[in-house]
Amino acid sequence: MIASVASFQDYAHRHEGRGELTTRLLREPGKPTLEFIEARPRGGPVGAPLLFLHGAFCGAWSWAEIFLPFFARRGRHVGALSLRGHGTGKNLLHLGAATLSDYVADARRAFAEFPEPPVVIGHPLGGLLAQMLLGRDPMRSLVLLASLPPEGLFFESPRLILADPHIWLEALTAAVGLSQPTAALVAAELLFSDGLPRERVRRYAALMTPEAPRALAEAHVPGPVPPAFVFGVPTLVVAGTKDRLVSQASTWRTAFYHGGQHETADAQGHFLMLDPGAEMVARGIIDWLERRGV
Repeated sequence: MIASVASFQDYAHRHEGRGELTTRLLREPGKPTLEFIEARPRGGPVGAPLLFLHGAFCGAWSWAEIFLPFFARRGRHVGALSLRGHGTGKNLLHLGAATLSDYVADARRAFAEFPEPPVVIGHPLGGLLAQMLLGRDPMRSLVLLASLPPEGLFFESPRLILADPHIWLEALTAAVGLSQPTAALVAAELLFSDGLPRERVRRYAALMTPEAPRALAEAHVPGPVPPAFVFGVPTLVVAGTKDRLVSQASTWRTAFYHGGQHETADAQGHFLMLDPGAEMVARGIIDWLERRGV
């Protein structure tokens, strides 16, 4: 597998001046070392902590750009996990045999980094992982951004084959290591909105990594996912109106299944946390949490 990935030094340089961001490595005997980027507010935290789970081909860096500093300024203790084989200092060897269950196990390790149950915020594949954690680990609320639905890619993949076969093929070859997942076609047409400057698209694309083929295959049939309302977990589902990867029909279905609230972000693409309206999305999330006293 090959990928164009920025060095840790480049990544750290981009965040100079954001003193609230720190990176730690989560080590546990017999398990992969995981990257954990966190931010703490000045003074005591307000409300529940927030755990962010990234999507395929991505890493914790995607939350560190805008969301982590934003929520820390709003008084939250926040942390973003890089799944095995992702993030800075990654080991691509972990991706060859990584399963969806392995990713769930990685996510569960991050819960121990907080003194109380967190709000879990997931983006596509990370959103599916968050849903799979329902009933396994206590969480205060669930926020799904452009997330895969409870049935995973079962319906979304065929829809993408029919609607954008060239993009689907590009993503497939990237997953099996035949090309980079950072191809301009995928980055510009599928992931980001037209309003994002092309230099930022290129910078974000350079940070992306290959993905575990087995985990992606299993994401087509992830197994039973319980509804959030069964466990009393309030759920917010947010969709971008310009998202070509996850349809609004899918996000509405997800909200209905979990008994949650559905919101749309106008003119936003798939990467709701990186597009020009990212802070607007973040404000919507924090307002939703505060109205529920979370």
